[in-house]
Amino acid sequence: MDAVCSIFVHYSRPDASLICLERILRQERPVQKIVVVNNGSPSDPVLRQFADSARRHGREGDLHIVQMPRNAGNAGGCAAGLDYAFNLPGVNYAWVLDDDSWPRCDTLRRLTEAPSALPGEGRPLIRMALVVDPARDHELTWPLTARSTHDDAEPWQHFCRRDSLPEQAYIPSRGGWLGALYPRELWETVGAPTPGLFIRGEDEEYPWLACSSGFRTITVAGALLEHPSPPQALIRYDVGGGSFFYEPGIPVSRFYYKTRNWAWLQKRKRPGRSLYLFAACGCCAVLAMNAMLQTGEISAERFAALLCALWNGARGKLRPWGRPGSGAEAAPSADASAGA
Repeated sequence: MDAVCSIFVHYSRPDASLICLERILRQERPVQKIVVVNNGSPSDPVLRQFADSARRHGREGDLHIVQMPRNAGNAGGCAAGLDYAFNLPGVNYAWVLDDDSWPRCDTLRRLTEAPSALPGEGRPLIRMALVVDPARDHELTWPLTARSTHDDAEPWQHFCRRDSLPEQAYIPSRGGWLGALYPRELWETVGAPTPGLFIRGEDEEYPWLACSSGFRTITVAGALLEHPSPPQALIRYDVGGGSFFYEPGIPVSRFYYKTRNWAWLQKRKRPGRSLYLFAACGCCAVLAMNAMLQTGEISAERFAALLCALWNGARGKLRPWGRPGSGAEAAPSADASAGA
């Protein structure tokens, strides 16, 4: 049986992290190792509770706490977690979770029962859980980019509801992060996510790295991962065959990181194509400002964060969030913490 190591990052939500750990420990198909990356204080009382939970299940020796020297965000924490997991003896797969993403008891079993590779293709598949919101009758937490076959000529579609998904057990998907079962071969090929992304970036960078390296992804329709939806519905604009999503209600710092990381990734995807990058960032700015007006979120601070994020990302600079006019880039703020 392939050895699976689950990974999630803990920072400031002990109750959520304890539930996540308990769900992992109750899997019908058990994980062999559990890595919890602690972005908080090494004296956090919840660390003892983690050990107590593992002991109650007879798994104390399988729990590994990776202590970060400072809050590295979800990207930095997961990067450290992946490196740690795949350096454990015999680990073949890493199962990426979040502190507030809670698998059902059969989720990992369903993932591992799915095909691990496509016929005629050498590289293993990345198998993903279907992320749903239990508060909305288990509807999709966010849109899933997928299609009905692995035919590269078939266009990708954004599916926003479960009843609109292709009626099949294994859905070819563009890629994903949360709930993904990543094979060792992917980590050996592309390494871990870029830690400097901090938050809201590893979920786009890592699937792109996987796809660029020839790995394909399927979403296992029966493997459900419970994760809350954003407090407010996403705003979607369809432009030039693609879609732009704006998430209302998020703090300015998170908006900055999400936008900065997007621009940074566009630069990586198309090196040397300055005109494309300029046009893409301009389009992003126009659509984001339109969404701000639509939601009443337009403000000098959010507008400045948008421009700073696009400027830094387009220049390949992963500078942390700092309040405009402060005279210096500040350290990542608490509301942009890992797991948030």
